[in-house]
Amino acid sequence: MKKQFLSYISASIVLLVFLLFHSCSSCSSSEENESDKRTEYAKIAENRTAQDLLDDLFIGCDGDVESLARILGVTPSTIDRIRKGKSEATAKFEEKIRQVTGYYYQNDQSFIKLRSVIDEEWGWYDSVLKCYKLHPYWFWGINIFFVLCLLIDYDLFGFEVPFSYYFIPIELLIGLIAWLCSLFFSPNNMEDKYIDTINPVVEQLL
Repeated sequence: MKKQFLSYISASIVLLVFLLFHSCSSCSSSEENESDKRTEYAKIAENRTAQDLLDDLFIGCDGDVESLARILGVTPSTIDRIRKGKSEATAKFEEKIRQVTGYYYQNDQSFIKLRSVIDEEWGWYDSVLKCYKLHPYWFWGINIFFVLCLLIDYDLFGFEVPFSYYFIPIELLIGLIAWLCSLFFSPNNMEDKYIDTINPVVEQLL
């Protein structure tokens, strides 16, 4: 029993050090610095054209143009025309682009984080399947903890921590359920009514 207690303590210390180090590094900057960063990113977005900002978002979405279109409240063809300079954004839509891009910049240019907050079609299954990107330190920290439990059991103390054997199968099962749900509940392909004509609400001809 004493050895089992020590194995838990050892693995827990490693996990806590890992997570605390990340938390401390994340909290090292003051609120004032965070405010300065937001102001800086807002200025960057303000000094670039809507076409350039859309290019950044288009590259960041990594081919997931429909998600980008939902976030901006337009259709893919509108994004394509503005990006290629065939039309230009109206003043109101340009402001929307700047707001979205500003948030994108503030969150380390992570399109996944952008989607998780703004995309109305983001589901719980997306959070599960993308948790390693949304919360990488927690995801890997918890997994490392249970792997350490298994290694400590066999290599150091020669006894078992029962739940360690079930964690990975349970994690895989949850991932499988989330993946199946994503197949059934993911949004259908967007109907694009503006392929052959501009959307006058958000774009205008040059």
